[in-house]
Amino acid sequence: MDGAQTAREANATARAATWADADAASATLGRAFLDDPLISFLLKDPATREAKMPRLFKLLFKLGLPHGACDVTSGYEAVALWRPPGEWEIPWWQYITNGVAFLDLFGLGGAAHVVGVMDVIEKRHPHEPHYYLQAIGTDPAKQGKGFGGVVMRRQLAIADAAGMPAYLESSKDINIPIYKSFGFEVTGEIKLPDGPTLWPMWRAARPAA
Repeated sequence: MDGAQTAREANATARAATWADADAASATLGRAFLDDPLISFLLKDPATREAKMPRLFKLLFKLGLPHGACDVTSGYEAVALWRPPGEWEIPWWQYITNGVAFLDLFGLGGAAHVVGVMDVIEKRHPHEPHYYLQAIGTDPAKQGKGFGGVVMRRQLAIADAAGMPAYLESSKDINIPIYKSFGFEVTGEIKLPDGPTLWPMWRAARPAA
């Protein structure tokens, strides 16, 4: 371990994000997901992927912010994008209204590929009301120091207070034990055609602490 502070040493806290946090939060997620199998499958060109990552997450941040479930730690060490109950699916009209940004990221053929991949994933998505963890990431320089747990716990506490379950898809098998430590359990596999495997994980509703 290097000399950087842990979340505990830094007294790190998490808060709801605002639009003023968009650039910093998106940059953190872009760095965190640079080697992610699903993102690499969607942004296929490694020569342009790194530059597009913050733009991709800024678009997701923009789409999620009105739901009030985008969280950041105080120094943007970790970021989580959630969707509240009943709002997990991105409606088709948002692809249209954000079409310029969407096509700029993926191109015409790439956009069709993304829509197809998302359709496969969404068909496996549970329909019982729940909080959906769309993305969570920690800046690589801060990983393993507890910042991801700080940002994770904020919305889990909200879910627990509402008596609601939570759901996510893990795109890396090495992250499964981390999610299990927060109460998520693997419910199967989503094998994308010619692509990576995702692991859907469900966290049952539990009484608030």
